[in-house]
Amino acid sequence: MLPASQPFTGLIAPVSGQRPPSNFFAKYSGIVIIRDNFTLTTLLCFGAIIQSLLFFTIGRLAVLPAVTYLLWRTLRAYAMTVGWLHNSYMDNVKLGKASAQFPDAEGNFSTKPADDNIVVFLIGTRVNHPMGLLAPGFKDLGDMFTQMAKDCDDHAEEFGFLGMTSWISNGLRDTNNELLIVGYFRTPEGLHNFAHSKYHTDAWAWWNTNHKTHPHLSIYHETYDVPKGHWETIYINSHPSHLGSASFKVYDSEKGEDVWQSGLVDASKGALRTSKGRMSRSKGDENDHFKEKY
Repeated sequence: MLPASQPFTGLIAPVSGQRPPSNFFAKYSGIVIIRDNFTLTTLLCFGAIIQSLLFFTIGRLAVLPAVTYLLWRTLRAYAMTVGWLHNSYMDNVKLGKASAQFPDAEGNFSTKPADDNIVVFLIGTRVNHPMGLLAPGFKDLGDMFTQMAKDCDDHAEEFGFLGMTSWISNGLRDTNNELLIVGYFRTPEGLHNFAHSKYHTDAWAWWNTNHKTHPHLSIYHETYDVPKGHWETIYINSHPSHLGSASFKVYDSEKGEDVWQSGLVDASKGALRTSKGRMSRSKGDENDHFKEKY
């Protein structure tokens, strides 16, 4: 193993108070799931019906709402493109190269990449029913997923929970109602302790009671117990996501209190420049010869 020469530099200042919520609780997640439950044809038909009702109500003026909205969206996009308006799509984006690492109990980063074990937990659900999200049992299942995500956040220290993000499958069928949650834990014991806690067993009991009468509901999970030196992360001009959105509770000696620390560090130099380096298997200089060609 070949460590870097200097400790890594954190990119996000620690946050005092309550733990930052996981990215699972995204601003638009509910709207997106509902939208992707319908095919494009169905959504266009909904729009046509609304437009027709407006036409019968106010006549030719019914075209104004759609035209006004499209014009506003077009002008807004152009103004952002040329710099007249703030580009909100760049909010929270960290320019340059960043990697996710684990800080120690005082919030300091090591000189050695991937110097901790990590558990990657994938859990998902899909509804195989013509009614989609309106199918029997799916709302109950979705509510339980959301509650368990909240319980993980609320009891992060107890279970060694680091964070989670959610994703919707795209392209496998005409509607995208398969939800995948990617979670991170410090140890498999922490994950197993959560699975056997009261925060999970109620959902477990519900599934065991109802899965035979709801065969259209699909759930699955995968667990990867990854030893240190066998994982790496890189994010370029990206907002904090995946392991990069995880939070670590550390002690701030200057403030004299516990704070929540991001694991994102500068990956533009040292061992973190390359994939092998980020797994502590090189000094991060094996790609330097490419600079002479490109």
